[in-house]
Amino acid sequence: MKKILPVFLVLLLLSGCKIKTYTPEIPVSFQQNAQVTSGDFSFSCKICKSEGKVAVTVTSTSASGMVMTYDGDKLNFLYDDFSYDIDGSNFEKNNIAILIYDVFEYIENTDELSVRKIDTGYKYEGSVSCGDFILIQNNDNSLSSLTLRTGDMKVEFEQ
Repeated sequence: MKKILPVFLVLLLLSGCKIKTYTPEIPVSFQQNAQVTSGDFSFSCKICKSEGKVAVTVTSTSASGMVMTYDGDKLNFLYDDFSYDIDGSNFEKNNIAILIYDVFEYIENTDELSVRKIDTGYKYEGSVSCGDFILIQNNDNSLSSLTLRTGDMKVEFEQ
């Protein structure tokens, strides 16, 4: 009995030491449809993030078909044959392309990332040039929502 008890305790400790850990993966590239709401205004769009840029294509309202692309420096507006570049540092920081770019740059590059497990996935919190944000990521790594806490903007990603 004396020999069985230590072996049992060792086996019990070894089986209890296996801790399942999961580090959420923020996609470097993704494409998801979304509904953007800012105050009383809302529009549908397709958000494409690739390494180094974010493109937002408006799919509703009278601006349907307009593409806003931001690369961390310049914001480009493309509508039909019209294309116009603007210095991103001189434009509204709550532009959806700039916001998405800044949030993902923050998440990918900060050493003080605040992320915690929630029932449906993960909740990221941080601060970018246009304010504090909350990003909700689903368990399958797709995105659920992005909210500016200090602003009146919300992005609801479609599944």
